[in-house]
Amino acid sequence: MTESIEAIYKILFLVFSVMWIGNILLFRSERQIIINPILILISSLLVFLPNTGGVLFGFDIEDIKSTLYVAYYLIVVWGIIITRRKTDLF
Repeated sequence: MTESIEAIYKILFLVFSVMWIGNILLFRSERQIIINPILILISSLLVFLPNTGGVLFGFDIEDIKSTLYVAYYLIVVWGIIITRRKTDLF
């Protein structure tokens, strides 16, 4: 069950990464300077975590991965929304 969920997470990760790459190429924004390092950090943590089950800092690794994937998706969606706005919010 967890392998199928992780496969879905990986496919969505690829789709959201391509969306963010397109956003970077089409819309240049100062806000991308803040968002890009966060996305890189989440991606590197996902690569670093082992594929086998286990516990890290008292949390199940599968739960950590799920949380990181969802955080990545939310940050990409939020980044796309704020970079396409015409008015500056910050």
